[in-house]
Amino acid sequence: MTRRRSEAGYALVAAVAAILVFALLALGQVTGMRAAIVSGEAEIDSARAAAAVDAGVALAIHHLLDSNDTTRWTMDGRVREARFEAARLLIRIDDERGKVPLNIIEEAQVTKMLEAIGLAGEPLRIARDSYLDWLDDDDEPRLNGAEAPWYRQRGQSIRNGPVSSVGELARIRGFTPRMVAQLAPFVTVHFAGGVFELRFAQPQALGVMYGEGEGGPLAIARARELAGQQTALGFVDAAQVVGRPLGIHVIALLPGGARAERTVIVELTGTELRPYVIRAYE
Repeated sequence: MTRRRSEAGYALVAAVAAILVFALLALGQVTGMRAAIVSGEAEIDSARAAAAVDAGVALAIHHLLDSNDTTRWTMDGRVREARFEAARLLIRIDDERGKVPLNIIEEAQVTKMLEAIGLAGEPLRIARDSYLDWLDDDDEPRLNGAEAPWYRQRGQSIRNGPVSSVGELARIRGFTPRMVAQLAPFVTVHFAGGVFELRFAQPQALGVMYGEGEGGPLAIARARELAGQQTALGFVDAAQVVGRPLGIHVIALLPGGARAERTVIVELTGTELRPYVIRAYE
């Protein structure tokens, strides 16, 4: 009798153990399914945000081509809000000729540009000299700069020519991703050989190009205008925008937290057959 009870007890324990194993397996499957669902939902939201940000670019171009002077959008640097399905769109159009032209500035302007993001002392000298070494075509490093040997030791190569994008600055000695993010709103490689335009220029760019810093009267006035503290400059004739590089910057935000960002450089042609040309898509 005792033996039978013992065997029955073992059988019960084995059955419970089996049930536990199957439960754990089922739980693992459910957890995996939930993770897959969450991952799938995240991918869908990411795709929705990407579609929304591209819709924002299309919307900006549409408004740039508006024939009505009173409703046409222009390159005033103000942030406009719009909706695309569930996404909130933040859209800004900049005059690329109102930014610091990275490939044609002089040493004093490079210094001002770096001061505008808070650099000083040795970090500023290293970044400035290395930037100028990056652009020139010789192999002689400046006092605080860097040429090919410095980059070669780190498995990199030097441009020795114009930068092709703002993001490229992060490859230069003395520059960090944070610095590049600070510079991005007011510097450009899409100047297109024009002259610096102060009408819709970024305040920091005004400070750099006119040597006054952000405390200069032009920069202060422009900052106030962007903040809505004074009347914006009047309407811009459609013809004045033709042939000018314009930066369209769009951020799409979804209720669940998904986010996408796009920068497009567009040039209006003034023709009906091909009303605009995309110069860069980032």
